[in-house]
Amino acid sequence: MTDGPRTGSVREARDYGSGWIAFAGAYLLIAGIMNVIWGIVALSNKSAFHEDGLVWSNLNTWGWVAIVAGGAQCLAGLLILSRRFAGQWLGGIFAFIGLMMSFLSAGAYPLWSLLAIAANALVLWAVTVHGDEFDD
Repeated sequence: MTDGPRTGSVREARDYGSGWIAFAGAYLLIAGIMNVIWGIVALSNKSAFHEDGLVWSNLNTWGWVAIVAGGAQCLAGLLILSRRFAGQWLGGIFAFIGLMMSFLSAGAYPLWSLLAIAANALVLWAVTVHGDEFDD
């Protein structure tokens, strides 16, 4: 017998997947911070956006929605990093909400929206594929 880990063992598979959960938590924090910054800029510097590119409403509404959603994403990111089951669900829900927000506001600031879409999509993928790694 050897003292080293076996190839293909359950422990090895769990260690491999564990990085994805840390990745998801960190990326959801990044996406949340991006949304908070987007919201603050939308409220304070309207000239940085193309308001007529929004699907509905105005930059004031989108600014507040982005700030609230970004704060919720940061909270969910912290729950994911602590491997709480609620973090998996909240992270998935808020990543999906972030995706939809970014699609709907892409006309106002396309590059920023594409970065937010990528971050939220990766988080959604990680919490769904590696959901068995969360505490019950």
